[in-house]
Amino acid sequence: MIIRLCILLIATCIYPLASFPWQDSRSNSNKPNFSTLGTNHNKEVTESSGLAFSRQIPNALWTINDSGNSSCAFLLQTNGKLLAELKLKDSDNIDWEALADFEIDGQPYLMIADVGDNLSRRKSYQLYFFPEPDLNQQIRTADKKPVKQTIKPQQLQFKYEDGPKNCEAIGVDTDNQKIWLVEKVSFGANRKKTPGVYVLDFSLNSEKKTLIAKRLAGFPPRNVTGMDFSRDGKSLIIRNYLNAHLYTRLDDQPWSEIINQTTPRAVVLPMQRQGEAICFTPDSQEMIVTSEFNSQPIWKIKRTSRTPAETKE
Repeated sequence: MIIRLCILLIATCIYPLASFPWQDSRSNSNKPNFSTLGTNHNKEVTESSGLAFSRQIPNALWTINDSGNSSCAFLLQTNGKLLAELKLKDSDNIDWEALADFEIDGQPYLMIADVGDNLSRRKSYQLYFFPEPDLNQQIRTADKKPVKQTIKPQQLQFKYEDGPKNCEAIGVDTDNQKIWLVEKVSFGANRKKTPGVYVLDFSLNSEKKTLIAKRLAGFPPRNVTGMDFSRDGKSLIIRNYLNAHLYTRLDDQPWSEIINQTTPRAVVLPMQRQGEAICFTPDSQEMIVTSEFNSQPIWKIKRTSRTPAETKE
């Protein structure tokens, strides 16, 4: 056990500085460029597993706890102050692991992904989505206490075309009405198994009882814990416990082509205690990351200048 911990510690230290064949080593994005915005001291938010910037409240982030916790979403100021608690009616937190924000026809939405499956035994998975409430007025008059509200979300059920998967990362590509999911495979798992990127066709008015997530690509990094599409539609970030991988596109190049044919750029993340969540800032120029456990920093990471993705050789 001690040997394993030592190996993990060494890997954590050198991984962000390493260059891998499938990553672009010519990028200067391997230079740390981050700072803290605040600290999450809230006893209600003990396992921040998903993250999304609010489209209604300035300088505020939505987050969730994972399995074993209440079916609630929490709104935090970027300095860590708890602003609101949103309870989802008629929903179960079997293993909530990811959170995404998106906009359709001018209406902002949030999506919570009940997609964790450490033993890969679940028959199906759930996505809860709902219009993001505008809580500005309630927050201003709440006398420093968190606003509490209950909403009833819509629900989508899905399964994977090739059997159960563990997942902690989702993103919504609204231009193409797709939900992306990246499989989480542990460091010690079968090395012949390449984690997959899966997509779901998404519609707010879907009448299908169970949707099917189809494999789009392989994604070599292990222990993927979060992802996000930037609001300007030009960037995709995928993280694991150690660092992140940034894809950039030009014009209307299909994301399916980018994930299969281009090389991501490494983004160094700060040392975190089980870092899981990541999202872009509204201007798409920076990223925010949080980690599980209480009293952990909220970090801001500056991205490098937007450069075209390189074609794999």
